[in-house]
Amino acid sequence: MAVSDTTLTERQMQILRLRNDGHSQEEIAAELGTTKQNISAIEKTARKNIKRAENTLKFVKMLNAPIWFEVSEGTRLDDLIGTIYSKADAGDADVHVRYDGIALASRIRELAGERIRHRVVVVNFEIGITMNGDVLVR
Repeated sequence: MAVSDTTLTERQMQILRLRNDGHSQEEIAAELGTTKQNISAIEKTARKNIKRAENTLKFVKMLNAPIWFEVSEGTRLDDLIGTIYSKADAGDADVHVRYDGIALASRIRELAGERIRHRVVVVNFEIGITMNGDVLVR
């Protein structure tokens, strides 16, 4: 992939490739003739750039989600799954959730993170359903 097609610099991409191949920061520093601290700083910045790009994509997906609703503290995960299917079926947008119940529960837990504990919502959040049936959390 070309550098111009990403939010990363050529050096960041090089270091991430080497790290992905299992090289330590020390090994990369020796190979590139720099310090471990420099490699660490470049890698950290690259990962921040990646996170920003992911957040940008998430924002764009949110713009295209016709269904949004709030999930209240105390809601059980099983009940939330049922609510998601009901909201998708009831909406005018003709949206079909692309996950079965188990995959949907995993997706919600992944996206909601610490806002769900022991299959119960502990912090309010919103769920969105996109036109292609993906589920988002904000």
